[in-house]
Formats: sequence, C-alpha cells, structure tokens
Amino acid sequence: MLPYLNLSFGWIDLLDIFLVAGVLYYVLRLIRGTRAEQMLIGLLVVFLIYTAAQSMGLLTVEWIFSQFFSVFIVILVVLFQSEIRKGLMSVAVNPLMNSENVHGAMIDGLVHSAAALRLRGWGGLIVIERETGLKHLYDSGVEMDLPLDADVVQTLFCPEAPLHDGALIVKMNSEGQGRIVAARVLLPLAQQQNEILGMYGTRHRAAVGVTEESDALVVVVSEERRDVHLVENGQMSESFVETGLKSALTARLVRKERLKRTLGKVA
Repeated sequence: MLPYLNLSFGWIDLLDIFLVAGVLYYVLRLIRGTRAEQMLIGLLVVFLIYTAAQSMGLLTVEWIFSQFFSVFIVILVVLFQSEIRKGLMSVAVNPLMNSENVHGAMIDGLVHSAAALRLRGWGGLIVIERETGLKHLYDSGVEMDLPLDADVVQTLFCPEAPLHDGALIVKMNSEGQGRIVAARVLLPLAQQQNEILGMYGTRHRAAVGVTEESDALVVVVSEERRDVHLVENGQMSESFVETGLKSALTARLVRKERLKRTLGKVA
C-alpha cells in the first residue's frame, strides 16, 4: 500500500493552507508595483542559479551562494525594510476607526488651502494622516494643534514665515474635524526613479516618499507650475482644479471606506 494513502486531511490542514495563502496574497499585494517587486525577482533568479549549481556539481558557485543564503534573513530585512515597516503598520491599524466621520469641512479646508496657495504662487505640502500613524515624523518638525483653515495654511506656508519649509501634517480628531498637528516636517524622499518625478522637485519627491511607506494622502502644490496634485501609494495624480480636487479627496477619504464596510457587511 502506498504511504501517501495513509495521510489524513482535516479542517486544521485546510485552515493552515488558507492562512499561508492569505499571508502570501497580502505580501504580494503589498509589494506590487514597487521596487521590492523587482528585488524579489532578483532573489528568485539567485535561488534558481543556486539550484542549478547544486544539480550540476559546481562546488565553488554552490559554496558562494550557500554563504549568501546563510544570512538570508538579515539581507531580507535590509532590502525590504520599507515594505516590512509599511506592512507591520498597516496590520496594526485600528479596525474600529470610522472614516465616514471625515466631514465636508475638512475636505473644503484642504481644497480652499490648495487653491489659495496656487493663486499666490506659494508651494505647499499637506500630508493627510489616515490609518497608519505618522507620529514618528512629528519630531522632525514642530508639533501644534491648529484648525485646518486656508488662512492658517497660508500663514504657515508664507515664504517669509519661519515654518514654511517642509510639510504640514493634518489629522482628523475625534469630532471629525481636520487639525494641523505638525509643521515644517521633513519627509523621506521617494526611492523610485522615473521620468515623471524627474520633471518635479524635492517637494514632489517627498510627497511620493511618504506615501511609499504609509497610507497617507498628500496634497502638493507647485510654486513654479502653480498646479495641484494628489499623491497616494507612491503614485502622483494629474493636475487638479478645485472641483476635481474636491471630488478626488471625497472619493479617497469617504466613499472608499464606505464601500469597504459595505462589502464587509455583505461578506
């Protein structure tokens, strides 16, 4: 009788398979479209070369790659530190957070602030903190608690103001009101290199950089081009006017979360 006929398969094994599949799906979804995807392909090529060296008896090549794989965990952490950090932060978000509490006043404040900066020809970088906390970035700037208002934003981004460099971080409080919680914040620059980013300066690279590591949404205003863009998941949108910006913010801050909860209830 064949040995495999004695194997048993129960619900624990099924649960095990589903959990592993879920983790793999989450990891692949996390790195899709990022530089980590290319590095993962490179690691796969290295593994295939190692396997071929083993089968062909290439002892020197096999020894070199065996030393590489002996510290594979350390190499993995170094190469994918940004993706690992982003993944762990997204796992630890508060599932009870109600994004429908985003009031129209917050979105209007963002739209009016961006429009005022654009008309004045002042650059601006407004980071909207969502589920992933950005507290670790506050230390690079000045913490505060001010209302999200176009006049306040213009005051902070005025070229003569001491806090005009860097970014503002906006967060929704427990009452659903937008508050400016930090100014003059230094953001990580984008890791990716492409033709689109090459057309813009440091402000836009910083907007892309912070969204590569978190689920933040960034409104960036160019002082030279006098245009407004939204940046999310490392991707920069087309230029928006006021009505388009309001629709885009509403779709990302309200409708998306409402759809997610609706699907969750149906499931």
